[in-house]
Amino acid sequence: MLEMAPLLEVEGLTVDFETQNGTLTAVNDVSFSVSRNESVAIIGESGSGKSILVNAIFDLIDSPPGHIKRGDIRFEGESLFAMSEQKRRALYGRRMAIVFQDPLVHLNPVYSVGWQICEMCLIHGMSRREAASQAIELLERVGIPDPRRRMHDYPHQFSGGQRQRVMIAMAMALKPDLLIADEPTTALDVTVQ
Repeated sequence: MLEMAPLLEVEGLTVDFETQNGTLTAVNDVSFSVSRNESVAIIGESGSGKSILVNAIFDLIDSPPGHIKRGDIRFEGESLFAMSEQKRRALYGRRMAIVFQDPLVHLNPVYSVGWQICEMCLIHGMSRREAASQAIELLERVGIPDPRRRMHDYPHQFSGGQRQRVMIAMAMALKPDLLIADEPTTALDVTVQ
């Protein structure tokens, strides 16, 4: 029987940032894998590089000043670095999704939250009707009261915990195979966590 490749493999990943004081290594020789139906937690103190690691997986390192010095990141055995940009973009959101730590930074303030959820669904092939229905269902699922009305509200009209739940809804929109959460409960109310 052939053994399936893990969903995600990070091998020897090192991420450096060039600063005025020289090179800062934010992630140093990190390796791990995540198989289907498996949960993996990466634990470290504040500033230890966890968010940089997540950003590297999603090709979100600000370059310059940051760059991946060495290592590889593979999804189902295929290197993300060897994939075309088009193939990676099709993968992100549909097969791999992320819940960012700070929703205020990652939600666009000029678009309603419903529009932002729908846009992701439309980009990946849903019809407008399916996308709107999916947005309402997801907002309800994460505990946003009156989701049909609230999907027309803007991020600033939600509490910090509600914005975090909107981010969780967006990440779940396309039922990804791999969900990466960067401290997803930081902004949530204690009763919701």
